[in-house]
Amino acid sequence: MAQDAMVQEGALDPGDGHVDGNAVAGALAAVFVPEITTALVRCGACGDAGPFAALMVWAHGPGVVGRCPSCEAVLLRYVATPGRVRVDLSGIAELELASVGSGR
Repeated sequence: MAQDAMVQEGALDPGDGHVDGNAVAGALAAVFVPEITTALVRCGACGDAGPFAALMVWAHGPGVVGRCPSCEAVLLRYVATPGRVRVDLSGIAELELASVGSGR
C-alpha cells in the first residue's frame, strides 16, 4: 500500500493494511522540535488551557511530574533511565505547538 493513501483526507478503510510508527516519525520529529514552553496545553481533567511553562512541576524524585495549575491533575510524567527516556502525556487532552519556522 502506498503511504500517500495513508495521508489523504478522510478515514482509513478498516480493510486497509497498516504501517509501523516509522511512517509518522518524520512528521512527529518536526512537531516536537519547537520550543515546548510556549506550547498550549489543555488539561484532560478540567479542560483549562495554558502555556506548558505554567505547569506545576515536581522534579525532586526519580522522575518529573507536571500538574495542571488549575486542578492539580497529573498531566505529564518524565523518567530518564540508562539508555531510555519515558514520557507519559496521558493527562493532556491537547498539546498545540507552533509550526517549525512559524516565528512564534
